[in-house]
Amino acid sequence: MTTVAVVFASFAGLMHVGIFLAESVFWHRTVVQRAFGAGDAETARIQGPVFYNIGFYNLFLGLGTIVGAWMLANSGAVALVVFTCLFMVGAGLVLITKYPQLWRGALGQAVPPAFALIALLLS
Repeated sequence: MTTVAVVFASFAGLMHVGIFLAESVFWHRTVVQRAFGAGDAETARIQGPVFYNIGFYNLFLGLGTIVGAWMLANSGAVALVVFTCLFMVGAGLVLITKYPQLWRGALGQAVPPAFALIALLLS
């Protein structure tokens, strides 16, 4: 089950790196702005600095999860991967409770790390 935890944690980490790219690198693209619910161009312009900052949070969280998965696979150390996966699940729960219409994003954010945590509990 440790291997399953490593796979799901790695996927969750990579997904957060991808979210960083969307929020911080490709925010100027209309399709990305719509995906994050920015609405019109003026709203997206105003939200740009906030999404830029949040994108870096996602980058650091994703990289931490990837490092944690590597540590788990190579030494059995669980603390970092447990912390970052709990952080992701918590953020997904906050998103779905505050903005239920963003349930797809919330599930995408919370389910892979939740599977990693469950696999760790079962191993």
